[in-house]
Amino acid sequence: MFFSCSTKKKTWFHRTYHNTTAKYNGYFNGKESLKAGVKKIHKEHKDDYTQILPIFPTGDLKGLKKTHSYMDKAIRKASVVIQKHSIKIKGKEYCKWIDDNYLLLGMGYFYKGENDEAIKTFSFIKTSYKDKKTIQKATVWLIRAYINKGDFMLAKSEIKALERKRILDKKTKIEFLKASSEFYIETNELDLAAKNIEELIKMIKRKSNKVRYYYVLSQIYQQTNRQLDARKLMQKALRASSDYEMTFNAKMTLARLGEGSQKDNKKTLAQLLKMVKDDKNKEYLDQIYFTLGQIYMYDKDTSSAISMFSLSTKNSINNNSQKAISFLSLAEIQYAKKEYINSSICFDSCIYYMQETNEKFNEVEGKAKTINMLANNLAEINLQDSLILLANLPKEELNKIINSQIELEIQREKEKQESNRIRQQAVFDNNKNSGRGQQFGSNTSGGKWYFYNPATLSFGFSEFQKKWGKRKLEDDWRRKNKKTQTEFANDSIKADTTKSIKIENNKNPQYYYSQLPTNKIKKQLAEQKIKEAMYQAGTIFKQELNKYFESTEMFLDLYNRYPKDKQYAPLSLFQSMLNYEEKLDQQKANEIKEKIIESFPNSIYAKMLKGEKTVLKGDQEKEQNRYYMETYELFQSGNYQKVLEQTSKIKKEYENPKVKILRAISYARLNDTISAINELQTALQKQLNKDLENKVNFILTNLRDPSKIKEQNLLVSRQFSYLFDKKETQTSILIIKKSGVDINYLKTLISDFHQKTYPNKPLEISALLIGLENYLLMIKSFDNVDDVLKYNIDLENDESILEQLSRSSYRIMAITDKNFKDFYKKRDLEGYYQFYQKKYLNN
Repeated sequence: MFFSCSTKKKTWFHRTYHNTTAKYNGYFNGKESLKAGVKKIHKEHKDDYTQILPIFPTGDLKGLKKTHSYMDKAIRKASVVIQKHSIKIKGKEYCKWIDDNYLLLGMGYFYKGENDEAIKTFSFIKTSYKDKKTIQKATVWLIRAYINKGDFMLAKSEIKALERKRILDKKTKIEFLKASSEFYIETNELDLAAKNIEELIKMIKRKSNKVRYYYVLSQIYQQTNRQLDARKLMQKALRASSDYEMTFNAKMTLARLGEGSQKDNKKTLAQLLKMVKDDKNKEYLDQIYFTLGQIYMYDKDTSSAISMFSLSTKNSINNNSQKAISFLSLAEIQYAKKEYINSSICFDSCIYYMQETNEKFNEVEGKAKTINMLANNLAEINLQDSLILLANLPKEELNKIINSQIELEIQREKEKQESNRIRQQAVFDNNKNSGRGQQFGSNTSGGKWYFYNPATLSFGFSEFQKKWGKRKLEDDWRRKNKKTQTEFANDSIKADTTKSIKIENNKNPQYYYSQLPTNKIKKQLAEQKIKEAMYQAGTIFKQELNKYFESTEMFLDLYNRYPKDKQYAPLSLFQSMLNYEEKLDQQKANEIKEKIIESFPNSIYAKMLKGEKTVLKGDQEKEQNRYYMETYELFQSGNYQKVLEQTSKIKKEYENPKVKILRAISYARLNDTISAINELQTALQKQLNKDLENKVNFILTNLRDPSKIKEQNLLVSRQFSYLFDKKETQTSILIIKKSGVDINYLKTLISDFHQKTYPNKPLEISALLIGLENYLLMIKSFDNVDDVLKYNIDLENDESILEQLSRSSYRIMAITDKNFKDFYKKRDLEGYYQFYQKKYLNN
């Protein structure tokens, strides 16, 4: 056997020796280590049942350090086998276990979270081996590695390639269906995910192995409005599940998916209330109360629903995902009840507890910001009204109210002190009874001091979370708004130099008197705050929330309260008129129009409505700017025809190039390119600053190319969901229309360009469809923004490539892996192009 150790010969003895030792020594031990590691990964994984469960219960593999030693052993064993037992002669491998060890090597890297190494290994297998089964297995793992990396374009390319292979062995087919289902869930293509999981369930024989897929498919059906199918699948999951947490969540889901009849709901409520009393469910009370809240919502018992959702938030200690959706439910109820301030508080709490990876995070965060702005304005109105009301009270009555408030503050402080005293006494008694009073650090709980005792430490942690919730380890952790504290500290020197000293003692009457508008100037300031807040609230109702009734109500209230205000009275009437026109109530719109002309004949709004020429100079410039903002609001809401109508009446008097640009883009959006170009050419005849001139020229250039008309809204102010980092690894992407382009030939041209211009840089090219009309070419990767932008310029300057590109419309951009995930999921061609223009080209 000694002579059989050589890997330079392929005799039967050599092959037998190396096949046997490769399989039963390194490969067997390595695979066992991998299996043990995977088992531990599954055990450590905690599912978030508020989201669609992942097909593979793995979680953050790179962060799960405690399983890395298992994978290191598998990698080491596989590497040794490959090194010692590979018999490769004239390009052919004669040891049949080497490809298995390469697969084991790649799987080890995958489960360590080292996706790049895993991808290299699986790609090597695909290109180095001819056995179909081996290639197919490697492809499935390659798909999983691309998904974990967030490289969805390449994952999809591999999925499509494997789908064309009609014959897959059963085991590989099952793993492929799992991987492709995970891909479609990640990219939010739920119909395709459902189709694959349905097929997957049919192929798996044992019911116990189907449980997770029953549950996931039910969740997908719930999101795609197939409630009856969702219920059937969840019942199957419940019957087949042996895991208590999944069983519990299945019961909760079935309760929420109830038949809907009053009788069924009463029965479900009784069962859930019984579960509340069961100590075994103490850990799950937040979910039970949440489910109760949802059932009460079905019964339109909003009051009980609020009570249950509130109990859910209070009983949620370690489940932040549940806490987030319970606060979200409360926020939505308060919003529906028009209790916007309370709704804002709940939205804030929801965002605080919600993970940024939650699919609803961006949507909820956007709504939370809007409601917060509205709530701030409404709170400002309430505050200033209350202060004015108090300031107008007779002095004796005001003193009574202030003294009553001081007594209340004193009582609160006494209760707080008593509560602290009782707590301290309890701690002292507990220490005394447990022997801690005898000597500091003496034996407790089996000879362990508090911080060495896991049981007491865990209890303390739970108690902390009950009181404070989730807190980061940082200074001023008790404060939710640390910015205020920091700003106060930074401004302390300024505060010392101010003439008026702010009284902070809330038991001093002067503390309250100092906040009241007790003279004419203070009252005017308070009323100015009210006017501005009312106008802002009305605008938010209209523009952000599409609540025209509430918006009109607020604007008319503003007018009725301050009918003689030269700025806000005509403006609020004008806004009310626009709202009525938007809702096609022309009669009321005409009534408001007549009111503006009659009551404010000299205002810009009256002159505009009468079609008169106006000259805006001096102080009127502020009114002109405000009118521009009103026009811009119409533009933002997509009312392009109205923009043209309003501005056409006084366009000669408004020698404002910004208005010209708004008119031009409005014409373009209404497919009148000629009028759009005329407006912009007129604007160029005026004296423009450099920035505005560049914008006008850019729009003109694009308008003259009809294929780019959709890109013209350069002035829309928007919040991008993408992150810009100059130092992040970049990928060049080329989006090109399918018509008139030979994509394979283009790839060949780019490959030739790489050999000629970038001979020493390993660049990968891949292509796939994005939507039905566009190809997406991806060239990766570049170390930073400067490198990728230089590459894009060089690419576009290559004559042969440019000749091919010019046959169709195209865009060349750059993107990071993180942004690509969001971009590809949303197919956000226009949104990302605007982001690229602003961040990459203007930085």
